[in-house]
Amino acid sequence: MNMTDNISRPYKSTVHIVLPSIQYAQHLKDVVSVDEEVSNKVVKSFSVVTSQEADGSDVARGNDTIFPDAGEGNEPRVLRIHFLATDAKMLRVAMSTTYDMINVALKCFQEFEDL
Repeated sequence: MNMTDNISRPYKSTVHIVLPSIQYAQHLKDVVSVDEEVSNKVVKSFSVVTSQEADGSDVARGNDTIFPDAGEGNEPRVLRIHFLATDAKMLRVAMSTTYDMINVALKCFQEFEDL
C-alpha cells in the first residue's frame, strides 16, 4: 500500500525480531513481505537493520529494548516491521496475522536448517 494516500493512520507499532544471521533475517523479510494487506487501513514496512539501529530507535522513543545475544551490533540481522493503522483493531489484526506468518516461517527454517 502507498503511505502517501492521505489516509490518517494514527495507530502504529514497530516490532524487532533478532535472528541468528543476515540470511535468516533477509529470508524472513522476503517471506512475510510478499502479501500486501487486503485493505488500505493498514500499511506495513519491512527492513533488516543492525541491533544498534533497532535498539537506538526504541531507546529514542523511551522504550527499553534488550537484544539477547545480538553480537556486536554491526551485523544487520534484526527484522524491523513497522505497522501503521487507521484503528486499534486493524493494528491488532495485522500484527497477529504477521506473527502467525513469522511463526510458520521460523518453524520451516528450523525444520530445513540449510537456508
